[in-house]
Amino acid sequence: MRQIFIAVLIGLLANTALAAERTTYTRNVAVVIYKDAEPLDWTGPYEVWNDAANFGQSNGQRAFNVYTVSKTTEPLSSQGMKIVPDYSIANAPKPDIIVIPGGNSANVINDAEFLAWARKAATEAEVAETVCTGVFVLAKTGLLDNLEATTWYGAIDQLREGYPAVKVKNGQRFVDNGHFVTTAGVSAGIDGSLHLIARLLGRRVADQVARYMEYRWTPESYLSTSYAYFNPSTNDRGRLVQQAEVDRENRDFTGAAKIYRALLTDEPKNADVLAGLAHTLQKLDDYQGAADAFSLAAANDSNSAFLYYQAAQEYAKSDDTERAVTTLRKAWDAGFHQRDALLKDPILAKIRNDARFKSIVEAEEHLGRDAPRVRDALSRPDPRAAE
Repeated sequence: MRQIFIAVLIGLLANTALAAERTTYTRNVAVVIYKDAEPLDWTGPYEVWNDAANFGQSNGQRAFNVYTVSKTTEPLSSQGMKIVPDYSIANAPKPDIIVIPGGNSANVINDAEFLAWARKAATEAEVAETVCTGVFVLAKTGLLDNLEATTWYGAIDQLREGYPAVKVKNGQRFVDNGHFVTTAGVSAGIDGSLHLIARLLGRRVADQVARYMEYRWTPESYLSTSYAYFNPSTNDRGRLVQQAEVDRENRDFTGAAKIYRALLTDEPKNADVLAGLAHTLQKLDDYQGAADAFSLAAANDSNSAFLYYQAAQEYAKSDDTERAVTTLRKAWDAGFHQRDALLKDPILAKIRNDARFKSIVEAEEHLGRDAPRVRDALSRPDPRAAE
């Protein structure tokens, strides 16, 4: 137990050094897929890393750029699921994190070209994660020699017999050697990925991801003590934003607003901080302040349509019809073309008789089915919003 714990601490120190060498905050996460890969082996971790990209965003940058990689970009079947890989091994961005799933791993283990790429990518990555029988890929490269590793319970004996230099562990959800993290079968990849999120971005982000996924994650007690709570990969400013989010969750809205305003003294046009302040002021029933903050955020954010819509709602709450309508027009011009929302939103009831409001609705009606919609990001969790 003590040896495992020390290995994790060494891994954390190594990660700190690697993080310091990165020129950008966003890490590349390559999720490997191949013919007959086990679907949940890779879709589970993909969900974790992709959600953490949003919850772990800091200073305007997503935490991760997640993409799929295969031998080629030709469509393939992941045990019946039809997939088109984002990249081939020839043109994939260099990964900071690589995830290798299990399934019929013989399809890649016996491919010399793929194995050479996997060895190089895993060696140069900050972390290499395997799920289920994906461990056989790294085992064959020799990278796991003299290291502890695990796999799906049904393949434990095969791993021991085929690769005697690997210290195979049974009955563990995952094994962390610092650079390499190997997990048990299928859903265990979710646990291993959440553990890595906690390692890289802090326990708070991992908990947010697990809660969003409605996944019952119980961190290993001997590892959880090593997790930082706030994001160790960002700077003090990014961690202050997290503190403001915690204050909001604890309903200390005054304290959260104070932090956001302090952050805005240095960066008055920071859209993330402005949106965070706006959501906080909503809770304080400061409609005018929230509306102004949403408007400023919209003016400095590519996702301006929905932010302008939120600003219009707050102006309507404060009985500022003029600014509510003009801001709603900005939302429309930015791409918020949702007639049902405009007609059914009870907050906008006070301004529906305004001729300018009616002209916006009529314009939406004429656009028909090809009307542009608020981009897909709106369906994803916004870490700046109150939970």
